[in-house]
Amino acid sequence: MNKSSPDWEMITIYGKGFLVAGIVFLVPLFLFIPSVICQFICLFVLFILTGSRLYSEYIIRNIKIYRGDSELRVFRHEWVRVELKIENQGLLPVFMMVAGDSPGSLPLFRNNKTLCTMSRRAWTILVWEGHCPERGEFSLGPAHIEGADPLGLFPFRLTARETTRLFVYPIYRSISVKPPGGIPLGRIISSNPLFEDITHRRSLRPYHKGDELRRINWKVSARMAAAHNKAETGDLMVNEYEPRASYPLMIFLNADRNEYPFRRQTDFIERTIEAAAALCLRASLERQELGIVIYCPSLEGGMSVIAPAAFTLVPILERLAILDWKKTPFTERPHNEFADNSYGNTKSIVSVHGCVRAMLDQGKYLPYGTRFFYTGTDLGDEAYISLDSLKRYHLSLEYLIIDDRSMPFLVPGNSRRYQMKEKGHEIV
Repeated sequence: MNKSSPDWEMITIYGKGFLVAGIVFLVPLFLFIPSVICQFICLFVLFILTGSRLYSEYIIRNIKIYRGDSELRVFRHEWVRVELKIENQGLLPVFMMVAGDSPGSLPLFRNNKTLCTMSRRAWTILVWEGHCPERGEFSLGPAHIEGADPLGLFPFRLTARETTRLFVYPIYRSISVKPPGGIPLGRIISSNPLFEDITHRRSLRPYHKGDELRRINWKVSARMAAAHNKAETGDLMVNEYEPRASYPLMIFLNADRNEYPFRRQTDFIERTIEAAAALCLRASLERQELGIVIYCPSLEGGMSVIAPAAFTLVPILERLAILDWKKTPFTERPHNEFADNSYGNTKSIVSVHGCVRAMLDQGKYLPYGTRFFYTGTDLGDEAYISLDSLKRYHLSLEYLIIDDRSMPFLVPGNSRRYQMKEKGHEIV
């Protein structure tokens, strides 16, 4: 729970004119009418007005509202749970107070308001839920509180300054792709000692003849020798490391709307984004070092790059959530323009496909053995032949294509090509 005291963005107190009018009317009556009863009534009413106003001011200064989370993350088509804590830090009770939170642009929500009476030094929790039908970045809030003094003479409305940042990730889909040439999708335990990872020590064992000297743990061996008052080779201890095979995964997401058919553009691009998110989730589940290149002309520089590394899943999903490919100006082209072989040479294909040029540039700097996974529309044979040159950097090329036509299993260069399902829970 965020315990920082919120600053009220707006404080509105109603009834100020009522207090001024009461003072202007009652004070002359008290001064110029000598009747004791009239003076008593004037003083009593003035006391009620002043006390009610001070009561409202006191409540405003001591009512606090805290947001449970400054950031929330949820997958598309799921319900998000928002929690707020409302606290009365004063010594006076609050009667019939209404607290609520703004759902922002969420179209469907429930229980975002509550009516409560709070005693002194008390608090209550407001929990509401909202449905997230679209991916993106949203702002929830601000929260507001409506209350009044016990007589209801000076009602007020408080609007909090704090909001909650909501990331709606692409909808979760399952994906299963076969490993090419024995290369695993993720980081797996291997029985082959050639895959030992020297950054993850597993255990120690006694020295055996033929062990490499660099494996000897000299500190442990020295302590054991000192404990036994001798320094024999039998007391030498050798490090054993955990054998694991690791191959980074780099996803290339083609989000250029100019390379998708206009008729089904939204469906195809959103499905491709879902496929990229599914690959990220699958790789993270298998402890894979993961990166992504998002190619979209509307982005600064034409693309966004996250290099393969550990703990990149959340930053990647955030960028997929806020990706706005519709900002790119659309130039209508025939659907088959990028899938035929009419260009005649590689240079023309590379000049037409900005994404191919971006893949060629990014592929040169990827780690050894990286799986370079393209997701997007079909590029055409000439483009695949051009991209096949990346294999000299010891990369594994694979293509996840969305197209309404059937296509062969392999592309020129014997790289694997998967056809993305246009609908359904499974991507492939």
